[in-house]
Amino acid sequence: MTSLMFYEDIAVLDRERHRDLKLKPLDNFGFAAAAPAVPIVVGEFVDVAREYPIAFQRDQHGGLLPVALTGTRVGTNLFVDARGQWNARYVPAFVRRYPFVFAETGTARMAVCVDETWPGFDEEQGDSLFDGTGKPTPMLNGVVAMLAEYQRQVVLTEAFMTQLAAADLMIEAAAHADLADGRNFALQGFMVVDENKFRSLPDDALRKWFASGELGLIYAHLMSLRNVLELARRLPLRVA
Repeated sequence: MTSLMFYEDIAVLDRERHRDLKLKPLDNFGFAAAAPAVPIVVGEFVDVAREYPIAFQRDQHGGLLPVALTGTRVGTNLFVDARGQWNARYVPAFVRRYPFVFAETGTARMAVCVDETWPGFDEEQGDSLFDGTGKPTPMLNGVVAMLAEYQRQVVLTEAFMTQLAAADLMIEAAAHADLADGRNFALQGFMVVDENKFRSLPDDALRKWFASGELGLIYAHLMSLRNVLELARRLPLRVA
């Protein structure tokens, strides 16, 4: 899955180099203001479906990537306001993990990395990443646990995407609407599950997906598509 969106200067977290580094609370999401879609993982489909349309795009390797649609055109996230506030109850995990990220090292192991350009890093204020002896603080241990769980969810998500691709359920989609102020709303360049193909799946496939819980993921996706209207509602407010 795409992992480096938002990140500008990634460095492996080092207990010597970053010994005095502190982290302020993540309270400004300006780094995500230009993202019209944010990757998501299967563990958050239900939460995402309550507020965002869930759609699918092609990743850099040609595979399917589930995303929360947050805008209608490139360079616009309708959920981030001019002050950098994220205006929704749920913020996708892909966004919440910033400025940290797991990255593979030359030894095929995952290392904790940070975006050193993040303005929330400070040596005077915030929560310390390392204690006086150079050991990770409880805060940093919590970050590592979050990244590990996110990585586990990535593996599960990739497996589910492989199943969706094999079932040949996806179709190209677009949405259009006339807004109250006379402008046209258009959303395109994404894929959704074809409900007709979904209903035609053999019973054994449906039973298998039901037992694994993946059938619920498809229903969450289909139900989330009504949130396209929420994007249309936000667009005039953003322009105004």
